[in-house]
This record gives sequence, structure tokens and C-alpha cells, in this order.
Amino acid sequence: MPFENFESKSLHFINREMEEFELVFNVNEDDVVLIDSKRSGKSDSVLSEFFSAFSDIGRLSSMLGIEDLRSIILAASNEESTDLACCTEVFGMPRFYLGKAEKNGCTVKIRFEELSRHLASEGRREFLFAAFMKIVQNAPVAVSIKDSSSDSLWLNEIAKEAGFSTLSQEMSPTKESFVESVQSEGETKYFRSFVIDLKYKDCGFASVKYSIDISESEKVKRELRISRNKIRRLHEVALELSKADTEEEVYDLFVNASCRILEFDVYSLDIVEGEDLVVKRVTNSVPDDGEERYSKYEGVAGRTLWEGKTLIFPDISKSQEARPRSTDYRSALSIPLGSFGVFQTISTELDAFDSEDVELAELLAAHVTEAISRIRSRGEITRLTYYDPLTGALSRYGLAECSAAEIERSNRFSTPLSLMMLDVDDFKVINDSLGHMYGDFILSWVVESIKMVIRNSDRVIRWGGDEFLIILPGVAMEGAESMGRRILDRLEKRSLEEDVVTTVSIGITEYLGEGDNIDGMIYRADLALHAAKNKGKNRLQVYEKTASK
Repeated sequence: MPFENFESKSLHFINREMEEFELVFNVNEDDVVLIDSKRSGKSDSVLSEFFSAFSDIGRLSSMLGIEDLRSIILAASNEESTDLACCTEVFGMPRFYLGKAEKNGCTVKIRFEELSRHLASEGRREFLFAAFMKIVQNAPVAVSIKDSSSDSLWLNEIAKEAGFSTLSQEMSPTKESFVESVQSEGETKYFRSFVIDLKYKDCGFASVKYSIDISESEKVKRELRISRNKIRRLHEVALELSKADTEEEVYDLFVNASCRILEFDVYSLDIVEGEDLVVKRVTNSVPDDGEERYSKYEGVAGRTLWEGKTLIFPDISKSQEARPRSTDYRSALSIPLGSFGVFQTISTELDAFDSEDVELAELLAAHVTEAISRIRSRGEITRLTYYDPLTGALSRYGLAECSAAEIERSNRFSTPLSLMMLDVDDFKVINDSLGHMYGDFILSWVVESIKMVIRNSDRVIRWGGDEFLIILPGVAMEGAESMGRRILDRLEKRSLEEDVVTTVSIGITEYLGEGDNIDGMIYRADLALHAAKNKGKNRLQVYEKTASK
């Protein structure tokens, strides 16, 4: 309580005696200062001490329950006397006062008189009630009055305009204000209301409800809640995108998040592939005309990608570039995803996108762009780490991971596993006589030929300059030997067709089971390879213990 430091005797005295008091204000331009407080026309030290806690005009206005005390005082200083009514709980319980603000010399005086005292002193209920009605008729708040002797309900002008019903309604006194909604011409308005009883000699004769329009405030609160929810969802999506391992996951998260955050009619996600934009995701409401790929230089999407900035179309029909799939589409938003693609959202309403929609969509697009960039960068790092950039074969780093997985699978399921080592015959002569660029061509050409023969599950690894390993999961020695012959045949056939004179030698071994490892397999395949070389090249040799002799 603001007066908790006062002695109980003083507080009791104030509670009991505050039937009539005056507040005196000094006005200097727009500066309003409380300079005195009086009871029965005389300054009172207890009262002054009490009101000093509320010397700030804003706090005093709130404490007295007056909508805009400053404006009333300024009006009175310009000799515009104002009658007012208020209800305040500052004296310990709800008490209703009639007041009058008027200029008094160089100051403004507001005289407050408790209504019950006013009624008791006059003894003329009808006259005073009529006077009260006159005051509240043009009050700046909605006022509803219900006579306790009947079900009649009286509304002032603002209450009528607000849409309050004239039908009988429950109007019990309340200790606290409450929020109620009123339907008026299809629009919902919100009011903060407070109900008190007006009494005459302890006999209730009317209930009065004061209602302040807080529709704008409630609207702002609702919009703020909606915005906060959207931001929260955006944050959640950003976390999910940061964990995505594939672009397909990113596409799904993007479109689903758009539906939850932006709440429009149509969403489309198109990704650049070569010279085209390819439709990766689109909402089910879009008519299917079979167009899943189109030039990245055409239409609204092409322009968005080329300009690298968000394009807003309040009315699609006025854009020559737009080719909407439905005549129901009225406005559109097109946002670039860096150089990766374009995100578009469409509404069936004209000018449907406000600044907040654009900002949220751009933030979402930025998170998606970052996720795609991260995944592609990681893929490129993986490719450079685990793959040979010249031939596309796995590198030595890739061999360790691949071989460990295949040996573990062979042990678990008791399946065969074979290994080839392949070497280009006389590769040094090719480099020295035809140049290193031609030598690089030969290496790529050999790997390409090998991949024409082996299965998708088989792996080619560049082991050295012109040496390659081929891991053959599930293939026994006989199958590996057969595949080796097919590789030699393919190279011979392509050499004749393409006039490329190149041969290879191949050494073959198999996994010997528990206790064996990739190093042992490579050692044995190398021995077999050298045996093939010693026998004249352009041939294969299966490892035997005598192969190295």
C-alpha cells in the first residue's frame, strides 16, 4: 500500500473523514504540480503528508481513478470548469466522488465530495440522481446505470455507441475491475469495467458500471502475443534447421514452418540446378500442371534470383512477369535463398503482406539459406577429404572408413570380402612421353572404365599415383577373378573404340577372417600385382603363397 508508513490512527482518521476534500495545483505551461490538499476548506497536515506520496500527476491520476487528470487541470487553468465523477480505492475501500475543477486565481482547485454525503446532505434523491446522470451523460467513458427498483437500464451516449445492450444484465458491485467484450456491427470491442452501488442512507438505489474502451490496447496485446508466438516458432525452426543433415530435411522444415509461421495460402520452394529452377516443395493447394523445372532466368522467380532481393506484389494481375497457376491468387511475395533458389508465398487476398510478414519470411529464408550452405559446405569438405578430386575415386581417408565397415560386416554375417589392386602399366612412360595432362586423362579414363563394370556397392580407392584398390563386399575369390577379367576386357574394348592405348595389371586377394585386416589384404594384393607385372602385364593374378616368388 502506498500509505503503509502512516500511523494506523492517521489512516483511520483519513478513511473516516474523507467525505470532502480539495486538491490545489499550480500550472506552469504544461507542468502541473500538487501544492496543497485541504479538508473543509483548510489545509491539513495529515492530508498533505498522505497526498505527498502521490505528488507525481500520473500516479495521482491513477490513484484517484481519473482517466486524464492532467488534461482536466489544464482545461480548468484555461477557465474551462469541468464536472467529473470518479471511484477510488485509495482510502481502503471503493468510494465514489463527484468533483469540480475550476480556476482559482493563479491555481486550479478540484473539490471532491463523496456522493453518499452529497445525497444525504441534500435529501433529494431524484434531483441529485438527475444531476449525476447529466454529468455522466457526456462522460468520456461508457456508463451503464441500473435502478434497483426495476430492471430498467440506462446508458450514456458512449455506452450506446459502443454497443452495450439496454436489456437487463447482472450488475453486482465488484472489488476489482474486469474485462468484457461487446459485439457491435460485427466487430468485437473490449472494455475494462467496474461496478459500484450508489446508496442513500444505506439503501441501494442504483448500480453504476463504468467501462473504458481498451479495444486498441487489447488488439495490440493480441498482435504482440501472435508476434511472440511466431518468433518463438521461428527460433524453434532455426534450431531444427541447424540439426538437419540433408537438403531434403531442410526443404520439409522450410515449407512446414512457413505454414505455421506465415499462415498464407500457397508456398513454393524452387532450387537452382544448372540453368534451371527445380520445384522441390509446393503446398497441396497448388494446381498440378506438371511444370517442375523451368529456366532460372524467367518469370518472377528468375528476376528474384537475378536481383537478389525480395519482391512484393500487392496485385499479381498488374505484373507482366507473374504467371500464377490459379486466378484465385491475388498477391505474392518472392524471396531469394542466396544463390541456391527462391521461396514464394501467395495469398488469395490483395495486398496481403505487411512489413512483419516480409520480415518473418526473410528471417526464415535466411535460416534456410544458411542451412543449405552449411550442408553443401560440409558435403564439399567431405568430398575433398574422402574423394580424389581428379578421378572421383575414394582417397586413402575414405579407405579407412570404408574398409573398417566392410570387414565388420563380413565378420558379423560371415560373408566373403575381396580386394583388387590395379596398376596402370607403364604409366611413367605415358607421363614422360605424352605429358602429365594426358596422364591425368588416362587415370580418370581408367576409373571411369572400372565403374562401368563394378557394382554400386563396390568401392574404388586411389591408393597411389597410378595404383587403385577395389573393395568387393560379398564377393569371393572366384567372383573377384571374374570381375577382374571383365575390367581387362572393358579396357581393351574402349582402347580400340577410342584409340587409347592403355593396359592395367591386377592383383587379387580375399579377407581371411578374424585376425586379418585391410593392411594384410593390401600387402597380399600388392604381391599378386607384382607377380602379374612380372608375367608380362595386362593380366590379373590371384594371390598365392608362391605368388611373390
